[in-house]
Amino acid sequence: MGAYWQFALAAVAMFAAFFAAGVFAAYALALAAYRFSRMDGGRKADSGDIGALAEQCVENSSRMTWAIPFGRKLFFSLGAAALCLGISIALEGAGIEISRTGIVILILFSALAALFLEYALADIPLAAWGRQHPVCALRRISPLFYAFYLFFLPLESLSRNLGHRVYRKKTKNLSTPFDYMDVAVMLHVQDSDIASISPYTGKILKNALRLQNLDVSDIMLPRSKVVYLDTESSAEENISLAEKTRHTRYPLCKGDLDNCYGIVNIKNIFSGGGSVDLMSICRETLRIKETEKLDTALSKMLKYRLQMALVEDDFGGVIGVITLDAALSELVGKIRDEFDRSQDQSIRVTGKNKYLISGQASLHRVEDFLDVDFDNDEVSTFGGLITFRLGRFPEKGERLYFEEQKLRVRIESVGERAVRECSVQFDDLKEGGL
Repeated sequence: MGAYWQFALAAVAMFAAFFAAGVFAAYALALAAYRFSRMDGGRKADSGDIGALAEQCVENSSRMTWAIPFGRKLFFSLGAAALCLGISIALEGAGIEISRTGIVILILFSALAALFLEYALADIPLAAWGRQHPVCALRRISPLFYAFYLFFLPLESLSRNLGHRVYRKKTKNLSTPFDYMDVAVMLHVQDSDIASISPYTGKILKNALRLQNLDVSDIMLPRSKVVYLDTESSAEENISLAEKTRHTRYPLCKGDLDNCYGIVNIKNIFSGGGSVDLMSICRETLRIKETEKLDTALSKMLKYRLQMALVEDDFGGVIGVITLDAALSELVGKIRDEFDRSQDQSIRVTGKNKYLISGQASLHRVEDFLDVDFDNDEVSTFGGLITFRLGRFPEKGERLYFEEQKLRVRIESVGERAVRECSVQFDDLKEGGL
């Protein structure tokens, strides 16, 4: 093959690789635009709009979209290599010999030129097309994207395991390297007429992004703390229990939570003078798996207009309950009823920027109260955070320091299997330390 045809083949390979990299950029923007259009429309789009395969890619995008940056990097590298090869063929055909220094310069020049050409000729036009026509882009690209995802999935798993082995704890909390929501947020901010986002709105937005990483088990009320009404108890006993605990809704069970008939609203009991048949006012509820994603569970509860649902393990046993208030609190913070006179004693102010925090306090509640972010999705309580940070169970009197949050923590008391209480102080105080 002559030098001319070799150069032409290298040029074709370069533009094909750049085009493929641009296709991945278009797919990323199409994913984001489609998800936002579906959210804004207030309904879930029919799979017929984009096809069943594309719908599957959209629904599983949080675990599949690693293939987007992977594909872009792969095809960009191939395009840069083809460009370097084409230039070397052209120089060789012109009779110009390349020294070792020249080879280094050629590689650097090819990388820069490839970056410019790929961005100008592929990224800009294809990304704009993907954003403006997301349905068409998803329908056309999804089959190729899915095939690419399946082909390189073993290599991605191997790479991730290698990274975990090399960096260990530093990559323990690392999620997927790319998330379509990153692009979605940028699109939303770019198109918004609001010049800036308030801190509270920003916190809600961050909580919304973190919601997809939470399971039902992260916020459920454990079985040991669930108060329920028992059909085997007398009406007076059930009413006495309700007056003592002062909840709005109770599971109605026979003996224990595994034999739950549904949920009873306390107002229906007292509206009947306390002599109402509990089975007649019991409303059926859902059973949700503990491993189910919180956003999916929240969607189901809103769909069926439920305030409370049972949480079960893989064997069908009830291990707790989840309430709509608890789920929404993950977005907007702790929700309190204006008639609820009970006070949360899990966090107490002991002085200026000094606090006494229960080990059982919800981590999100502590973050909201102290206006900090621990950026940890592995645990749900403050005591769990302490144990996770130390890598072992703490001892009484032990101290630790959260540098990013500027918090000094001292373990005040511990139980057999849990941290009971900690004293916390911000580091910017001039008074003595803990």
